[in-house]
Amino acid sequence: MPITLTVTLILVLAVLTVGLVPLLFQLRKTAQGLDAFLLSTKRDLSQIAEDVHASRLRMDHLAVSLQASLDEVSAFAEMMGEVGRTLKEFHTRFHSTIDSASRNLGGVIGGISAVLAFFKPKQTPHEPE
Repeated sequence: MPITLTVTLILVLAVLTVGLVPLLFQLRKTAQGLDAFLLSTKRDLSQIAEDVHASRLRMDHLAVSLQASLDEVSAFAEMMGEVGRTLKEFHTRFHSTIDSASRNLGGVIGGISAVLAFFKPKQTPHEPE
């Protein structure tokens, strides 16, 4: 029986060896394919990272330009607000000046009318002839 056991063990080892060799070759091919995939992925991810970085730099530049434009628009809007305020004050002053001048002129004309009316000779009723 020891010979049968030895032969059986040799046959089992031979079958395992014959079965394991193709499996090991397949594992080697799989590892090479995985290595090639990882290398191409590394290149692709490197390119993507560069593109994202370039896009971020462009966005930063755009944000700076937009900030400068908005600052200019804000300064222009403030200046226009000041011009509007100044025009409103001028209009108010002009309007009040015109109102007071017209009141004063009306008072002067009224005073002159009163004085003229006072000095105007009074007409006596005509006597019938």
